Amino acid sequence: MYRIATISAVTLAIAVFVCVTAAAAEEPQVTSSVVCGTCHRDIYAMWRSSSHASAVENVVFLDALREIQAGDPPTGRLCLGCHAPLAETIRDPSLTQQATWEGVSCDTCHSIVSVELGRGGAKQVFQLGAVKRGPIKDAVSPAHGVVYSPLHTSALVCAGCHEFQNAEGTPIITTYSEWQQSAAGRGGRSCQECHMRLARADVVDPKVKRVARSEVNLHEIPGGHSPAQLNKALSVSQTASRRGDELTIEIVLANKGAAHAVPTGMPGRSVILALAVRTSDGRSFEERRTYAKTFRDADGQVITRDGRVFAPGVRLESDSRIKPDEQRRETFRFPVAAAATATASLKLRYEHDPGGAPENRTSLTFFTQNQVCPPESH
Repeated sequence: MYRIATISAVTLAIAVFVCVTAAAAEEPQVTSSVVCGTCHRDIYAMWRSSSHASAVENVVFLDALREIQAGDPPTGRLCLGCHAPLAETIRDPSLTQQATWEGVSCDTCHSIVSVELGRGGAKQVFQLGAVKRGPIKDAVSPAHGVVYSPLHTSALVCAGCHEFQNAEGTPIITTYSEWQQSAAGRGGRSCQECHMRLARADVVDPKVKRVARSEVNLHEIPGGHSPAQLNKALSVSQTASRRGDELTIEIVLANKGAAHAVPTGMPGRSVILALAVRTSDGRSFEERRTYAKTFRDADGQVITRDGRVFAPGVRLESDSRIKPDEQRRETFRFPVAAAATATASLKLRYEHDPGGAPENRTSLTFFTQNQVCPPESH
């Protein structure tokens, strides 16, 4: 069965697009990413391992969606606008179709014709059908039409899901506007340059069409949950000095690798700097700094669950995140005897607690550094 599906990839794809063409105009049709994967096998495999592919299947998201839909007023449509962008276009708000459950699918991105910025963020406009849009000029396909889209080479194509304000004008998700204000944004460097770097792969399965193996944009699209991306984003330096019975440690965090704040995206994300000092005379100290956004709901309560930031009346209380191109200097002082050796252990940890419960928390340490501070010399 698998072999037949592979050999008949073009036939299957053509059949799907014939159905699309024949469909009534008032019933928009979407192509399942599984169909796309019969020809674009390498790209499909990358996408399948991405957060985009699991945007609807994620159990934490589904828990939050159920909570929001049961709220007053229900705001589930806001969530589906990004987690299942085609649900409204194909009239599937109940998530009954496979194409909807594919989340941010092939057709989601390759059917976008425009992104309109305005109050409340950005609105995506889709044109589903037998023509797929992308960043490759002069591309041809035996199974569907291909159109070069300048939009797909720009950061604007990402803004539809990565920029959102509530009805009161409170900025909730601000990744795109953060990028606009960064040196990378002002210089025209797109999101894709960091999150969809080029990788050697087959654009089309050789069994379908003989094309020279080339470079393909990485469709895994690693983001905030990626230790590699976090390490690219932040550079860290640590220095220690002593004066009498006081140890001073200075840490400099520089956001030189991310064209947005760190962390960005959903407000429940945070980066935690934890510094522990152990001394040769048996003393220990610990301090930490947290870089995150804090919101309060309409009743003034601090919001601890991601789903609640989309409720009416939410206000931003504070934002301590590290902005793009910012250099943050943190100074710590500890009472350490001049004759004692001290060991300072620095850790940077990324956390996301979308449901306000430990069992759903993502917690990963992406940077560690130890420094030995010898006794003060006389």
